[in-house]
Amino acid sequence: MEPFQEQFVVVLDAGVANDGDFKTVPLGKRAVIEHVSVFDEPPAAIPAQYFITSTIGGPSAFREVPIVTAPTGTGAVVGSHPVRAYADPQTEFGAVIRRFDTSQRLTASFVLAGHYDPA
Repeated sequence: MEPFQEQFVVVLDAGVANDGDFKTVPLGKRAVIEHVSVFDEPPAAIPAQYFITSTIGGPSAFREVPIVTAPTGTGAVVGSHPVRAYADPQTEFGAVIRRFDTSQRLTASFVLAGHYDPA
């Protein structure tokens, strides 16, 4: 087992509805994602959906796993919880934000933690 703790920063400029930040799993390894956290700073009072993404079983087996979030009362959004997701060698895993109201810039910081297993 080779542990990892990767940070992903997703920036949605005004007018952009969704985007993500991704990293590639090293050759010969499978990523096992065990924990996710997200922090979204003001002015992100606009509702958004937060996901981790990964691919296992070939490029057509792309999956999104929602991240449970809650407002802090100051306009920020936080989420942190265990999760179990996988990403095959040489595929991408990362973080995605989707929203309907695109009137403001939104920046969220994600941390995905887990380990790499031999594939």
